[in-house]
Amino acid sequence: MKDNRKITSEGGLLMTPKLSLAVRYIIFCMFLSLIISSLVWAEPYQVIDVTNGGTIKGVTTWKGEIPDLPPVEIQIDTELCGEEMPSQALQINPKNHGVRQVLVYLERVEKGKAPADKYWLQMVGCQFKQHVFPFVRSQVLAMVNADPILHNPHFFNAKNISLLNIPMPTLNQEIGHKFLQLPGKHEKGIMRLQCDIHSNMNAYWAGFDHPYFAITDADGTFEIGGIPPGKYTVVAWHEGYRVIREESSRPFYDRPHIRQQEIEVKSNESVDVHFEFPVRKVTIEY
Repeated sequence: MKDNRKITSEGGLLMTPKLSLAVRYIIFCMFLSLIISSLVWAEPYQVIDVTNGGTIKGVTTWKGEIPDLPPVEIQIDTELCGEEMPSQALQINPKNHGVRQVLVYLERVEKGKAPADKYWLQMVGCQFKQHVFPFVRSQVLAMVNADPILHNPHFFNAKNISLLNIPMPTLNQEIGHKFLQLPGKHEKGIMRLQCDIHSNMNAYWAGFDHPYFAITDADGTFEIGGIPPGKYTVVAWHEGYRVIREESSRPFYDRPHIRQQEIEVKSNESVDVHFEFPVRKVTIEY
């Protein structure tokens, strides 16, 4: 049979149009892979000596009528925990309307102060003491059970897939853990944390690559210091507080309330910010 393929001057075979298209596709995939790799393997957070850092100070307040949330029923260990507990989904100071447990953080910080060596998650009084729990992924997450009953901190990703589930049956038991420094595909943002044993123990966690975050106190105030001068986006995150479903007496809430501001931090100066919640009208039937 006659071979109709053309011969190159070097004696090799010319690519047919079909083969040429395949090669182009392979080259495109290689190029795309390089782009993705450059994004994934971006420069990690760099610890530097911040000698001229600025500070962000602020308050988060509630506007309007304060809703009354239903308590959360407890089915196990009622001798210690009681039969129900107030919901932690919305905690407002009635005197100044300050909103507690708001996570305030900076986006995309490339370099700055060193993080803490450990970040503590404590289970005490049948609750997570840190209801919203931010930490730096490169550091040790130290979990402590301060109750004489079984707890098991259970971390989920953004798709509600289990990431870490640690049984802790012993009083004053401490377990350390480190998440991968580079988050997985669905490990970005603020995600759920619960104790599978107790339906009232529900919280949130967030793994950052930098330590520029804070949780508002009982008056709704916060402070983040040691910030290198520059322009930043500061975000205030508060969980949803309307129950949309229950599973075995465990409440699940609606989407979070999020505010953000663009700010400029100057050397050795303080920036005051104010966030107001809620971001949308929510009706509570209770």
